[in-house]
Amino acid sequence: MTAGTKGQQPVTSPERRRSIRSHQAILAATAELLAGVGYTALTIEGVAARAGVGKATVYRWWPSKGALVIEAMSAALAMPSFSETGDLRQDLLTVGNGIVETLARSPAGAVISALAADLMRNPDMAEQFRDQVIRPRRSAVTQILRRAADRGELPPDVDIDLLLDVYAGAVFYRVLVSGEPVTDLLAEQLVSLLLDGKAPVKPA
Repeated sequence: MTAGTKGQQPVTSPERRRSIRSHQAILAATAELLAGVGYTALTIEGVAARAGVGKATVYRWWPSKGALVIEAMSAALAMPSFSETGDLRQDLLTVGNGIVETLARSPAGAVISALAADLMRNPDMAEQFRDQVIRPRRSAVTQILRRAADRGELPPDVDIDLLLDVYAGAVFYRVLVSGEPVTDLLAEQLVSLLLDGKAPVKPA
């Protein structure tokens, strides 16, 4: 009976197993170095040394440092996880606090900020970032907003993509551009602005 015959598990070659281990070791080494030295100081040589592989092995799978970092960050960054309540305001507050935590307070937020310039210069890398990091995480929130529209809490023709851009973009702008504080109050202010049209008031 040959490998792949019905009822028999396919055999993984030693070379394939080594390849998988090397791939995982490289991603783990990248995550560790990002936490230690940051995106700017990270090098392919440093990743290869920490993972115990040759530099050519890294380049076999990733054409650039940015491409490697995006995959490592996607693997390390948890998907949004919370219990949907059916109350749009509460669910958006939970989502908003998660965005604030990720972009303003987590190591991933610092990496995204440092990576931004490379994404602007490299369309292929930008598409990889959208495909591996942004779209999977937006998808969960998109479903929440669609169900809210079905319940009548949002207009049936609401532009969900723009709503999400405004929500996350405000946090990212403060982190990357304006330097204004990202406080626990920000998510609340954004929800009031988006749902009630209530202009935010600066805290005393």
